[in-house]
Amino acid sequence: MTVTVNAPVTPTFSPIAAICSGGSFTLPSSSTNSPPIPGTWSPAVNTTATTTYTFTPSAGQCANTATLTVTVNAPVTPTFSPIAAICSGGCFTLPSSSTNSPIGGSWSPAVNNTATTTYTFTPAAGQCANTATLTVTVNAPVTPTFSPIAAICSGGSFTLPSSSTISPIGGSWSPAVNTTATTTYTFTPGAGQCANTATMTVTVNAPVTLLHSLR
Repeated sequence: MTVTVNAPVTPTFSPIAAICSGGSFTLPSSSTNSPPIPGTWSPAVNTTATTTYTFTPSAGQCANTATLTVTVNAPVTPTFSPIAAICSGGCFTLPSSSTNSPIGGSWSPAVNNTATTTYTFTPAAGQCANTATLTVTVNAPVTPTFSPIAAICSGGSFTLPSSSTISPIGGSWSPAVNTTATTTYTFTPGAGQCANTATMTVTVNAPVTLLHSLR
């Protein structure tokens, strides 16, 4: 009488792709062998940490136990280079991807160049990443102030200041100095300064003619 003794089969499984923490996956109910080997897995599925699962063949199957490791990745937090403060009405661009990995995504709310705003970055689908925020500071323009210039007599002289009395803010004046008539001058701040234009009036008095009485 011949008694056949079969060597136990080791169950095989297709690998499961890594997931992001909190994602989902399903452990197969049977192996990829032919014929497939049914069985059960332990421990319970864990979607928050990388885990090695043990497959125990069902009773009556001539098969070994087997293992399968499922990798669970921690989500990455996107990082971004800071955006320099702008003057109200200026312009800036929010980056399309982070400085790490890089991670692509979208921003909300819409860009606002009139007020300081904190923007939220939402990673595109399929990327194991957290949301992130970036604040862009928008400064209100300063209005330059100047010490008043005393009235002069026609033909006299005066000098328009090269910068304001606050900050100070440098810039230029127009029109050219006129020492023969009262004139309102406009100050235009130099490029790159978050400031409004301003005006200053210099009064020019006509000389008085003195009349002598005759006796």
